[in-house]
Amino acid sequence: MNCKKCDSICIKNGFQTNGKQRYLCKYCNHNQQEVYTYNAYKKNTNEKIVKLIVNSCGIRDISRILTISKTTVISKTLKIAKSLQWPAFYETDQIYEADELSIKMKGMKYCYVSYIINRKTKFVISFCVGRRTNENMKNSIYQVLCLNPNRIYTDSLPNYKGLIPKEIHRARKYQTNTIERFHLSLRTHLKRLSRKTICFSKSIEMLEAVVNIYFWAFNTNQLYKKGKISLTL
Repeated sequence: MNCKKCDSICIKNGFQTNGKQRYLCKYCNHNQQEVYTYNAYKKNTNEKIVKLIVNSCGIRDISRILTISKTTVISKTLKIAKSLQWPAFYETDQIYEADELSIKMKGMKYCYVSYIINRKTKFVISFCVGRRTNENMKNSIYQVLCLNPNRIYTDSLPNYKGLIPKEIHRARKYQTNTIERFHLSLRTHLKRLSRKTICFSKSIEMLEAVVNIYFWAFNTNQLYKKGKISLTL
């Protein structure tokens, strides 16, 4: 058989504990079976998890649909989020909007998803999860400042005044309509962000992973529509 990772030739290498033949890849030294019975080991499982996450499915929903363990879904979601590579942005002199989205978090009274989008292209440039503190928000804002923006529109949150230079910062009413509309898409597509629901996040790490996957999928899908990249995980 051929390796499922590098497509090289595999040789027999003993048996698994369940009695099935085990194969060893001569190139990448990866042990594997020819056919797996557990759905989590199938080749396109990660792609299915990403598609279900961005279409308003929670962890237990994905577990039921794919018939795999809930803990397996959690571990795979965290691994997927860490392995994602966001597209590089080289734009300059653009207009951006920054805002925060309040969410329910177990053990926290206040928790927010703060992010910045390009008003024209709708790309999500950066984000952060947690409390609205300068320490937590500065990294995402600095990523945008590195692009030499023309303007950054925000709400009246005082934190922005200390993080964004006065020359390009504007806090005006009705100037964040684009990102406010994007809030609705986020709450619709991510189950844990919906209002008036029993769904919520139990950890910052899991919330950040899910939001990271959604923003990555949104950006790459936008680039795919424009024919600039191929849509692969």
